[in-house]
Amino acid sequence: MRELRLTDAAAGIADVFEDIGALAARCRFTDCEHETEPGCAILAAVEDCSLDPARLARWHKLQAEDAFNSASLAERREKDRAFGKLVRSAVKAKSDR
Repeated sequence: MRELRLTDAAAGIADVFEDIGALAARCRFTDCEHETEPGCAILAAVEDCSLDPARLARWHKLQAEDAFNSASLAERREKDRAFGKLVRSAVKAKSDR
């Protein structure tokens, strides 16, 4: 066994962070990432101190972990390949100087 991962944690995350989910439903855009978008209800709640920024950071972290853990092996390999190509092109560009 190489590693253990928590998969399909979305329901648990939604239960624990129900307040953030309710705020997200009030965002202007349905694809809001809650980072810098205008009209983001979550960012407005952080600004008016009704939502702790550390709680938002924990929610973002858990969302990212769940997305990574839920990705298929083929999806992860494709991302790794794309990253490898990016690194090789950057090294090549640097050596061509």
